[in-house]
Formats: sequence, C-alpha cells, structure tokens
Amino acid sequence: MRYINLLLCILLIIPLTSFSHPFPSQGILLEDSELRSFFPSDAPIQKIIVLPEQKFQQTEALKIIQTIEQVHPSILRKIAAKRIYVKLFTGKITDERTASHLHGEQPRGYLLADVTWNDVPGMGGTHVVLVKIGHSERGKGHGSINLELHELAHSVDRIVFNGIRFQPRFLTIWRKEAYQLFPGNSYFLNYPEEYFAESFAMYYYSEKTRQQLKKTAPLTYQYIKNLEK
Repeated sequence: MRYINLLLCILLIIPLTSFSHPFPSQGILLEDSELRSFFPSDAPIQKIIVLPEQKFQQTEALKIIQTIEQVHPSILRKIAAKRIYVKLFTGKITDERTASHLHGEQPRGYLLADVTWNDVPGMGGTHVVLVKIGHSERGKGHGSINLELHELAHSVDRIVFNGIRFQPRFLTIWRKEAYQLFPGNSYFLNYPEEYFAESFAMYYYSEKTRQQLKKTAPLTYQYIKNLEK
C-alpha cells in the first residue's frame, strides 16, 4: 500500500513539473544582481529581468531595464505573476537555449536572403523573452521603435492576455487603423500580432511616440490603455 501511495504522489508531481515555467537555466535575476539597487526592492521588474552571467555592458543593460519599467505597473505585475522573464544576452541569439533550434533559419519579416536567426537581436512570445544588449534602437538588426518593448509585447499578447491577436475587437481595430499608423509596411499590415507589438512599443517608449499613436490610431491607443485596468 505504501508503494502505491508513493506511485500516486509521483504521478501527481510529474504534470505539475511538466507545465511549470522554470527560471532560465543560465543568467542572474535582477534582484540577485548588483544592479538591483537601481530599482525599488519590491518592484516587479526585479523578478522579470535576467542578466548574463558573463561580463556585459551594464550601462546599456540599465537602459533596457529602465525602458521596460515604463510599462504600466499593473501589466508588469501580471508579467511577473505569469513567470515571464526578459533575458538579456550578448553574442548570438541562437546560442541561447530557447532559440538554438532556429540556427540558420530565415526569420519572418527580413527581406535579405542572407539574414538568418543567428543575426536577429531579439525574440518574444514565450516565457523567456530574449533581448540583445546594445541593440534597442531601430536599425540595429531590427525595424522596431524599441526592441525590448516590441519583443515583450509578444509575450504580453500571447500569455498575459491569452492571445490579443485573436480577439475580434482588436482585429477590427487593426483592420481599421493599421494603414493609418504604418502605411506601406507589410509586416504590420499583414500580421496583427506585429501590429500590436509595435503599437505597444510606441505607447510605452516615450511621450512623443505615445502621442503619435494617440493621434494616428486612437482606437489602438485606447485599447492598450484599457489593458492597464
């Protein structure tokens, strides 16, 4: 009987282990790093950011963290509660365990045939968002207004809000305002998830980009604002 009970306990534990979202296998959580003193000890960002174990540009990393911290606190708390991590890295993205399967593959949205995932500076949509240190600005391997906000938005879309890209209300807004906000940009016109990610980045990147979003795509602006409730 004792062995039967032990077997039942094992069977109950295995599913919980299989569906949990563990901390990335490599890296140091912000709250355990020397950079933690730059942010309030109880801030959600402390449990979201994962820093490299090896040497990295601390000034550039701080810029990334400060940019992400501009996201509304209610959304950051949900990100932390869902165990979504933003892992900052150096080197190639395909050297990261969660992106190694993409080695040599061509990413969507990159028109140059010789560009592969090895060259891409960021990836989002899962529980581990990858952001390359020093590549936040447009033109540094990507076309977004801000790399970290755009990639984090993919995980906000898929995990925090259970697939904004599929929600009828959002799709209606996308069809109406995408051409106004990104005229001629097929990447944002063809993929609602990319439209949301870039709009999210505009909303939180700066007051200037937020006002641009509000003026050009007011329904999109209000949709993102409502996520803060």
